[in-house]
Amino acid sequence: MRKLALRSAQFVRRKTAASRSFDRMSAAASIRNEAEAQFQLGLYYLTGRDAIHYPSIGVKWLTRAAEQGYAQAQHNLSMIYLTGLRARGPAATWMAELQSIATGEAPSPAVANSALLYPEGLDVAADAAQAFKWAKAATAQDLAAAQANLGMMYLRGVGAPQDFKEAHLWLQKAAVAGDAGGALGLGILHEHGLGFDADCATAARWYQLAAEKGNDAAATALGLLYLDGRGVDRDARAAERLLSGAAMRGNGFARDALNRLRAAAQTL
Repeated sequence: MRKLALRSAQFVRRKTAASRSFDRMSAAASIRNEAEAQFQLGLYYLTGRDAIHYPSIGVKWLTRAAEQGYAQAQHNLSMIYLTGLRARGPAATWMAELQSIATGEAPSPAVANSALLYPEGLDVAADAAQAFKWAKAATAQDLAAAQANLGMMYLRGVGAPQDFKEAHLWLQKAAVAGDAGGALGLGILHEHGLGFDADCATAARWYQLAAEKGNDAAATALGLLYLDGRGVDRDARAAERLLSGAAMRGNGFARDALNRLRAAAQTL
């Protein structure tokens, strides 16, 4: 019993400290209009740390920081708007239930309360135009991750017309600055000949650089080049090593390629 009381007291102290920290952050964000505090408050709601996972409010705080020129907030907003973001936890369940009600039946108290607590909803919808806008803003401050993101958007034609020349420009900037995403994008351009002649040897070098920095998409692409002997000597062992590592970390393309490789080996 005493141990339980001690644990409870420790929990209260932790929550009290967290509450004090949150109060200071909120004051700096809302009263003093500090961009760093607004960014951190946005992350607080986006991660659901010690609070409800509340993406729409998180994005509002990131937007306030981004509008003050805070580059990391601008980049984070771009990444969020690329895919959208759905809330998780009990409140998200209530909102989903509320949205699905199509009959005249009265909603449960929990559902009704959720509508009062979160009148603007919890989720953030994907918005390619907003993603492009904030990616472009962040590149103005030489943020390498944002340069890579903008390059990939030009490569895919997301938020702007597809433009391989612009894609190469921004991906090159990011890769030179050491960003793995930039190196991955350059590998894609060279492998598939997007904007210039295909060159799998150059693609392999860029994929290698990105893979060494922990980029599993690049490791998968490089593994496939080794598997097919394109731009590099055919090397099934190197391919399996690269694909296995990426697959273990959850890359679905690597897992599928690895399964095909092993199935083919069993038929020999």
